[in-house]
Amino acid sequence: MASAFPKLPGFVPTQELDKPNFRKVSAVKQDQNREIKQLPNKEYPVPRKLPTQVPSQTGMFNPDYLSTTHAMHLPKNSNNDSEELYQPSWVKMDRHVLRFSGFFKEAVVESALENYRIRKLTIFYYLEDHSISITEPKQENSGVPQGAFLKRQKVLRADGSKTFIIPEDFRINQDIEIFGKTIRLYDCDQYTREFYEGIGQPQEQSFSPQSDSFETKTMTKYIPQKDTVMKDYLEHKLGGGRVTSQKQFLENDRKVLKFYVFSDIEYVLHYYLADDTIEIKEINSANSGRVPFPMMLRRQKLPRKFSLNQPGQTYAEDFIRPQDIQFGQPLIIYNRKFAIQGCDPFTRYYYQEKFNVDFPLGGQEEQQMEQRSNIIIPPHNGIGDEQDSLGYIYRLQPKPPKKDFFKWVDNQVNLRFLAMFNTTKPEDKDRVFVITYFLNDDSLLVYEPTVRNSGIPDGKFLEKRKYKNANNNNEFFSPKDLIVGNEVQINGWKFQLLDCDEFTKKWYADNFK
Repeated sequence: MASAFPKLPGFVPTQELDKPNFRKVSAVKQDQNREIKQLPNKEYPVPRKLPTQVPSQTGMFNPDYLSTTHAMHLPKNSNNDSEELYQPSWVKMDRHVLRFSGFFKEAVVESALENYRIRKLTIFYYLEDHSISITEPKQENSGVPQGAFLKRQKVLRADGSKTFIIPEDFRINQDIEIFGKTIRLYDCDQYTREFYEGIGQPQEQSFSPQSDSFETKTMTKYIPQKDTVMKDYLEHKLGGGRVTSQKQFLENDRKVLKFYVFSDIEYVLHYYLADDTIEIKEINSANSGRVPFPMMLRRQKLPRKFSLNQPGQTYAEDFIRPQDIQFGQPLIIYNRKFAIQGCDPFTRYYYQEKFNVDFPLGGQEEQQMEQRSNIIIPPHNGIGDEQDSLGYIYRLQPKPPKKDFFKWVDNQVNLRFLAMFNTTKPEDKDRVFVITYFLNDDSLLVYEPTVRNSGIPDGKFLEKRKYKNANNNNEFFSPKDLIVGNEVQINGWKFQLLDCDEFTKKWYADNFK
C-alpha cells in the first residue's frame, strides 16, 4: 500500500527512530554492494615471524619518535600462540611484503640512440590488505620521470572478473598485466621464495633481463686502465718520480759500480745500485784532439734489447742488472758493443761478496784537473762568513758553502758561559756578558744583559758567527777552547770565563773525561 506521506525526514511514520543521520553511502561501499563476487582477504601461512619491534619513544629527534606499530599494543604477559587464533588477517599479515622484480618494454621514437627502452620495476605486494605498490629505480640522465610508478592500492585483474590480484598471480618468467602495462617478472627476494614454498607453489629460477641501447652505451662507465710505466716515465721526464723499491734505495744509496769500457775510445761506465741506472762518460785528456764531451750516455735504465717502442713501454725485467756485466763478454748498449777492460776496487769487492766472481782491476783513470797554484787567498776582512767569502775566489759564480747536515741535526745543543772583560778600565771592569756556543755549526754569540742606570746599551754584543781563536793559531773556536777560568780573545775582545750553567757542566763532564 502506497503511503501518502511525503518521503521526507520526519514525515514518514515507518522510518527508524533510532537512526540519527541520513548520510549518503560512499562510492566504495556502493561498489562493494554491487560486486557480487566480493570475497574477504585470504589468509596465508607466514614463512617466518617478524620479531617484536617497539620503536624508541625517547627523543623528539629520533626518526621513530611517536611512531606506532601493532606490537606496541600487545599485552606484555600473554600466550602468543593462543592470541594468533583470534587475530584478524590484517594483524597477522602486518609488515609481510612480497617483492618482485620485473620489466616492460617501452617504444622510443625520434631517437638515433635507441628504438626501445627496458623499464625495470620493483613490485611490492602487501599481504596485510592485498595492495600493490610499484617503484622504478632512478637512472642518471634517463630522460623519463622515475621513482614512484604506482602508489599503494588494490589492483583488479585484467580478465574482467572484477577480482583483485592475489599472490597466486605472480609467477617468475611470466607476464602480469597491471593497468595496461604487461610486466615480465624475472626475480624475487628470499622471503618471497620461502612464502611460495610454504603454500606449495615454488617460484622458478631467476634470470637477467636483456639490456637496451641506453644501458649499454650510456650507463656503462668507462674505467681507464692505469699505465704505471708511462706514469713513471713522465714523472722522471719532469725530474720527479720515485724508486720502485725504497729498501733498495736506502741500502744502496751513493754506491756506484765503476767499469772501464772500450768502443772506439775508452769510456767509464757507472752503474748506480740505488735505482739500477747506467751512465757512460768519456775520458777526456789534454791535447787529445777531440772535442771534450762530458756524457756518452745520460743516466737511465738500460734495456737488454733495443726497440723503438712508445716512451715508457719497457718492463723492469728487461733492464740490465749487475750480473749481466761480465768480464770478457761485450756489453751491447743500443746496438753498440762495449768491451769491458776492468773495474775499480769497490766494484771488484762487490762482485766477490755478491756473486763470488773475481773481476779484474784495470783501465785508464780519468785525468784530474791540476790545482792552480797562482791563486792568492787574501786575508779575511772580518765582514761576513769566511767560508762564504772564499766562494768568490775559487769560482766566478760562487755557490753557498755546504753545511754538515748530520752535525746540524745531531748537535742541537748550546753551551752558555758567564764572562767579564779582562781589562783595567774602570767603566768596563763590571760589565757582564753571556757567551753562547752553538755545537751544530761551531758559532759564537756574545750577549750583554741589562744593567739599570749603567749608561751602557744592552743586547747583542757580537753577532752570531764563527770566530777564530787568536791564541790557537787562528783556528776556529771549539769547546776545548772554552774552559771556565781561562781567558779567551774573541774578535779582539778579551773575556774572562767565570762560570757556566748546569747543562754545560754536565756536557763537559760527559764528553771531556
